[in-house]
Amino acid sequence: MRKLIEIADKAKVLGKKTRVAVAVAEDANSIGALCRAASEGFVHPILIGNNSRIEGLLRDYTLPAAGYTIVDLPNQDEATREAVRMVKSAEADVLMKGLVGTDKFLKEVLNKERGLLPPKAVMSYTCALELPKYHKLLLISDTAVLPNPDLEQKIAMVNYSVKMAHKLGIAKPKVALITATEKVSSGMPNTIDYALISKMAERGQIKGCVVDGPLDIFLACDPSSLEIKGVDTPSVAMPTSASFPIWKPPMPSTKG
Repeated sequence: MRKLIEIADKAKVLGKKTRVAVAVAEDANSIGALCRAASEGFVHPILIGNNSRIEGLLRDYTLPAAGYTIVDLPNQDEATREAVRMVKSAEADVLMKGLVGTDKFLKEVLNKERGLLPPKAVMSYTCALELPKYHKLLLISDTAVLPNPDLEQKIAMVNYSVKMAHKLGIAKPKVALITATEKVSSGMPNTIDYALISKMAERGQIKGCVVDGPLDIFLACDPSSLEIKGVDTPSVAMPTSASFPIWKPPMPSTKG
């Protein structure tokens, strides 16, 4: 998968509209993105928040009334609680954060009685990046939720990201465990964790993917770095039609 638009294209061919419950759907960015997705036929927005503000934002778009649902709950806490409830009760398929603080949003998601996280589960985040000079999408974890994960959380992050890759149609995703160096060192605990995770994948304890690490970002993304550093890793995907030239300094001029 090379472009973000391919994710939308994949959603379009599923044959059903994804119901997206938006907690406090009162910002132009959320409304604009959802209206575009709804107009292309693969999303049904459920906009929860202040009715008058939501309708005011919708005036900038030509989405028919049947193309969305508004739930009038002006109180942010109530709107967030209702969005979470709808996803938990299968009245909606996806939860989306609107104009509500992250602390309020996550407090409701993580609520032990009403929230969405199963007992003992790890909450993580995977982001898809499209880089103009790279030959495919990159899935990055964890950029928002776990600033300093322990070993068990890192394993959960890998499994969750692999599951996301499978849903996007990537049958055997390649996982690079990124740190500052490719060398295992007792002075850098991440490198030890990554070596353990790589061995777990090698023995089949982590399935459906290829895992290697520790690796630095250059080894993970630039095949020319493998030659420079003399590292052999199965987690680097060689581009099919692009190359990554090794930079060479210009030769000094011989002109007098």
